[in-house]
Amino acid sequence: MTRLNILLLVILIFCALSVVTSQHQARKAFIELQSEKERESKLDQEWRELQIESQTLGTHKRIEQKASKELGMTLPDPKKTVMVNLDRSTNAAPSQPAGAAK
Repeated sequence: MTRLNILLLVILIFCALSVVTSQHQARKAFIELQSEKERESKLDQEWRELQIESQTLGTHKRIEQKASKELGMTLPDPKKTVMVNLDRSTNAAPSQPAGAAK
């Protein structure tokens, strides 16, 4: 009977240690999950800030300001602007070479 009690005591201790170990691992996993969620939140916030910054820096007005202040560029005078139409369907028929006769 004492052997059976000792065997049951050993099994009980083994089970108790297994429960403690599994709880410890579960807590470690939960802490890691929470830290990853915080990291995700920070990266998401940083992404939103970068999107706003990208939209701000890419506006035409911002580009014009940078070009005029840093590069000394100006908009061309509308009176001196010439529009060129590259649509080939409106061009005249191509001329034939000098030696070609019908």
